[in-house]
Amino acid sequence: MEKNLLIIPALNEEKSIEQVIVELKKFNYPIDILLVSDGSTDRTVKKAKEAGLEVIALPYNLGYGAALQTGFKYACARGYERVIQFDADGQHDPSDISQLLDIMDGENVDIVVGSRFLGKGDFRTGFMKRTAIILFRWIIFMATKVRITDPSSGLQGLRREVFKYYAMMGNFPYDYPDADILIGMILRGFKVKEFPANIRVRSQGVSMHSGLRPAYYIFKMLISILVIIIRSKSTMEAKQ
Repeated sequence: MEKNLLIIPALNEEKSIEQVIVELKKFNYPIDILLVSDGSTDRTVKKAKEAGLEVIALPYNLGYGAALQTGFKYACARGYERVIQFDADGQHDPSDISQLLDIMDGENVDIVVGSRFLGKGDFRTGFMKRTAIILFRWIIFMATKVRITDPSSGLQGLRREVFKYYAMMGNFPYDYPDADILIGMILRGFKVKEFPANIRVRSQGVSMHSGLRPAYYIFKMLISILVIIIRSKSTMEAKQ
């Protein structure tokens, strides 16, 4: 067993998952791979198993965050030291994992985030998503004095102390783990570092931020951030 576990949350990604697995295996990284199917009703699970992946198939669609938390619990139970989050839709470039691992090996950071806005690749976001990212960048800096360029990036590396905390009930959202989680972890003293990542345009399937979802995402995230800041302030005051 490797010390690194790569978690792929997936919901009906049969059109892209085969290529994602082929690309990952081409690099032969020192990682084990776990796919967590979030209630997929297509052939995502079948294709992942045929490719030799370990698979957890949730019986119902619980949400992106719930699928990730399932992977975190798995990693805790099996003694992994680090977790890598990697999406099933083909937007993440497996070649970026090399730099992510180098940072985790050589630097004293707890969370490593692959950013699409640090000069690598040419990914463009839609208007609503871009507006949300700019807003949450500003909120993160105002709350923590730490600059994060891509708070919505799903490409992340986590040390055991981080994913062990995420795995606990009530510590991780079932739907959109995002700027709110980063703020909470920074306020808890965890160190975050970004690196340039090549986030690619989705060519298959449907994004979880399609339709009216971005509006709900922004509203939900603002409420969650407010709750986290209030809780963090109360905790700090209680310790004084």
